This record gives sequence, structure tokens and C-alpha cells, in this order.
Amino acid sequence: MERIHILWEQIVQKDDKEAFAELYNLFIDDLYRYGSKLSPDEGMVKDSIQEVFLDLYDKRKKSNITRNLRLYLIVALKRVLIRKLQKYRRLEKRDINDVDMFEVQYSFEEQYMEEEASTLVLEKVKKIITDLPAKQKEIIYLRFNLSLEYAEISLMLGISVESVRKQVYRAIKSVRESIDYPDLLLLLFLSYHTNGSPHTA
Repeated sequence: MERIHILWEQIVQKDDKEAFAELYNLFIDDLYRYGSKLSPDEGMVKDSIQEVFLDLYDKRKKSNITRNLRLYLIVALKRVLIRKLQKYRRLEKRDINDVDMFEVQYSFEEQYMEEEASTLVLEKVKKIITDLPAKQKEIIYLRFNLSLEYAEISLMLGISVESVRKQVYRAIKSVRESIDYPDLLLLLFLSYHTNGSPHTA
């Protein structure tokens, strides 16, 4: 986080394009993964990320966004993507937080499971995740994949911190009640990779 602040100061005070490029590289992977959950159109996601960063650079001397640049970029990307999806798919022009289209498909490394039970557990977990409401899937993704704090998710989605906590609790409860492998909870929520594969959050 300290490095991000240093880079941002260089960008604002010196128009340092190398610092801006480094900042871009720090965030691009998380933004692309998040954007791909909102739209399957790779080109649209990449163009939207470029738009967000160009806008950020244009506003670098005006915006007081250094407190949480990561959250700012995620919210900005969501707004840009939903605007484009509203245009191309003719979605209703609803509030950004009412758009219920967040899709997540997780895959898991079977090496983390007991070999004789892996297939059954894998299918159960996939079904549980698929059946979660889109808003709940997004909250889980923001919390465990992007490591956002409850307060940050609350701010981003326009709901209370308590509501965020309840959504996370309900998702974990759904998994716990459906499988016989408690240790899988750690795998499920803390071990995702790019595009839904496991990575350390």
C-alpha cells in the first residue's frame, strides 16, 4: 500500500508516466479478473480497463482518491462495464448495484482433496457456488479473491457492513451444510487462482 501512495505522489506531482505504468501493472490482473466476471467479452473488459486508467490519469490532479485507489478502480471499472452492457445488451438503466449479472465459475485443484472423494466434493462445491445469488457471489469474490474489507465492499455496493457480513456468513453456511469436508472451506474461500482457479487471497 505504501508503494501505491509513493507512485501516486510521483504521478500527481511529476506527471511520472513510468510510475503510472507501474501502478497499472499492480492493478491490471485483479481488474481483469473482476471485469471478466461481469462480462465474458474480453475485448470489452480490456477496453474498459484502459478507459478507467485514462480517466484516472486525466483526473490525477483533481481527485482525492489516494485513500483507497484499488477500491476506486474496481468501482470505476464496474460503472464503465455496466454502462457498456446497458448500451450493447439494452439492459435496464437501473442503479449500478441492482444489476444482477455477476457470474463466477470456480475450478479446484484435485490435489487438495482426498483422491477417493475429490470428484463428489468438487461437483457439490461447484453446484453450491453456481446456485448462489449473483450479489452473494460478487460479495464472496470481492472479499476472498480481491481481499476487500467488509467496509470497502459496503461502500462499493451501497449496502451496510452488517449486510455484507451476513451474505458472507450465508454463503459459508451453505457450503458447510452441504459437504462433509470442513477443511474444504479454507480451500474454497482462500485458495482461488486467476479465472477461478485457486490462489492465495
